[in-house]
Amino acid sequence: MNANDRETLLAHAYAIENEAAERYQDLADQMYGCNNSEVGDLFAKLAEIEAKHAAELSLEHGAAATPMAAADYSWGNLESPEAIPFGEMHYLMLPHQALTLALAAERRALAFYEEVAAQSPNEELRALAAEFVAEEAEHVALVQEWLQRYPEPDQDWDRDDDPPVQP
Repeated sequence: MNANDRETLLAHAYAIENEAAERYQDLADQMYGCNNSEVGDLFAKLAEIEAKHAAELSLEHGAAATPMAAADYSWGNLESPEAIPFGEMHYLMLPHQALTLALAAERRALAFYEEVAAQSPNEELRALAAEFVAEEAEHVALVQEWLQRYPEPDQDWDRDDDPPVQP
């Protein structure tokens, strides 16, 4: 990322946290819909944590809630590093798959901030990025802890003898 100033770094951080909160809530809703309240609660908590980080970025660091133009962000597609792609979610997803998606998202965000910290042109930006690295490392550890509780599912985990009817 070529974040040459604090405002640009904060805009990126706000977008990452805000989009992650939305996606985690989507995963929570999916798990609740599948009657998996334990993992639904985890994702709802992660959504809450991400939303809290977005609010803190705004209140404590002055991050603007107004998004930048999509082309101005430093990631290679329209979604931030921490967003879980909708195409990877499945209506029969088991806790292991959901947590695996979350872990990958948290690791992408961690890598993003590590790169910013390594390449930032001044000490203030490196310190701010390092703060974000620490937060994302906590998220990675939390998701890894939860992932250990759920074994990898059988290969036919997505078999549905009565699949939904598509129009």
